[in-house]
Parts: sequence; C-alpha cells; structure tokens
Amino acid sequence: MLRQHRNLVTLALALLFALSLVLFGCSSKPDAEQLKQLNDLKEEYAALQREVASKEQAKAQAEREIADKNAKLKKCNDDKQIVKQRLGQ
Repeated sequence: MLRQHRNLVTLALALLFALSLVLFGCSSKPDAEQLKQLNDLKEEYAALQREVASKEQAKAQAEREIADKNAKLKKCNDDKQIVKQRLGQ
C-alpha cells in the first residue's frame, strides 16, 4: 500500500513537472515586445560604446596636455637651476 502511494506521488510530481514545462517553457520565437526590448538594448549598448570612445579620446587629450605642461615645468626648473648655478659662481 505504501509503495503504491509513493508511486502515485512520484507519478503525480512527474506529471506536474511535465505540465509546468509545457505551460511555462521557452517559446521558439521571441514576441514583438521582446524584440523591441532587444533592439532598445542594442541601441543603448551602441550609445554607451560611443560615449566610452568619446571619454577615452578626452582622457587621451587631457593626458597629452598634462605631459606638455610637465615638460614645460621641467624646462623651467632646469632653466632655474642653470641661472642659480651661474649666479652662484
């Protein structure tokens, strides 16, 4: 009797699982709303990629400006040292 009950419960669970797969399973084709969401995400991704590229260009420009100013500062410091040396003699 207990064995039959277990078999019945197991069968019922298996049927319930199979039914849930049928009812809630993945469809083979996305619907129009899902396609729209996908296209929106693709557009957002492309916009973010463009923004990243723009920010990287701005960063590179800022780094070049910093390097130029550092080079000028080094030249000024070198000139200052030369003047100090010549005045000290």
